[in-house]
Amino acid sequence: MAAEHQGYRFDLLLDPSQYTTVPPPPEEEEQKGKASLTPQPQVFNAFCLPNLTEQRIRALLMAWVRAKPLLSPCVVRGMTITSVTCEVAYCYKLETFTEKRSVCLRFEPHSKRIVPLPQTWEEEPKEARPWRVTVSPDQMFTDQVLKRRMAHTDRITPCPFCSGEKRVVCKYCCGSARRPCEACSGRRPWARRICRECRGERLVPCGPCMALGHACCDMCVGKGLLCYFDELMVEYHCHADHYLYEKTGGIPGTLVAHAVGDVIYSAGGLQVRPITGFPAEKVNAASQDLVKASVTGWLDRRIVQQRHQLKAVPVTWVRYRWRDTAGSVCIYGADLSVHWTHYPRCRVRCFPCG
Repeated sequence: MAAEHQGYRFDLLLDPSQYTTVPPPPEEEEQKGKASLTPQPQVFNAFCLPNLTEQRIRALLMAWVRAKPLLSPCVVRGMTITSVTCEVAYCYKLETFTEKRSVCLRFEPHSKRIVPLPQTWEEEPKEARPWRVTVSPDQMFTDQVLKRRMAHTDRITPCPFCSGEKRVVCKYCCGSARRPCEACSGRRPWARRICRECRGERLVPCGPCMALGHACCDMCVGKGLLCYFDELMVEYHCHADHYLYEKTGGIPGTLVAHAVGDVIYSAGGLQVRPITGFPAEKVNAASQDLVKASVTGWLDRRIVQQRHQLKAVPVTWVRYRWRDTAGSVCIYGADLSVHWTHYPRCRVRCFPCG
């Protein structure tokens, strides 16, 4: 996640000041609820299941086995295909792009003129000010963090570290302008020879403060004044919810969700309408539940945009018999990927020790 800072010393952070989350104002939620999409007929694209012949299936399995050096290809050559079943798995995905805003108190040495507060800024509630700042994400549906300095929040106070004196007592010599000699560690030499650095005095002029006894204040950088301001942190996060509808099952859902398939429906907007006209009622019910949960799922965030899609992934189950072993292998996706969990024979055998 990327972060941006603009010109000020963001390394100076007041402790224990932390970012405080500011929930969206009520009027934002009312406008979000009123901004509903106009009902439109939902059109689903057509798709077709692949017709795999036995020769094509053997070629796919042989290519999959040859890519794995530890597996023996004799199983694919000698197995007998008993049945081939073609099915389709529907993968529904809902993405909700949300925005969260937090405020943190920061400061910098005062070195510029303060812009006076506008009249409209003073009249509106303080909790609504972070949501009046215009911030746009760099890329939609991508997690990112943006930081902005809030205008009209500058407050000038004397530096608490130096009390506005612009300088502090040197921490190395404690104001004496001299510090222990590093060559002899500030102790009397055991031998009768005198130290060349301090000439036997055990003290040398303090270098960090140039033997003045005081140094420039690190907090205000010699300005004597600090400018406190509010920093806005905007967190964009993409929440993804998945639902997999499969008749038989047996294949991991993560494989089907990331498999190549035919997109039969997709839509997007400020708030999407759930799918209602699909032949599979479980898909319609899952879409309604996920969309309803996304509206009230993040009370401290604002929904920027939503999108959802329904994807059809073909799944072909191949049942086989090899010698005395019976099993099944799955060919899924439009790119005909192979999922074979229990391969009957490997090239490497493990022998018991001892």
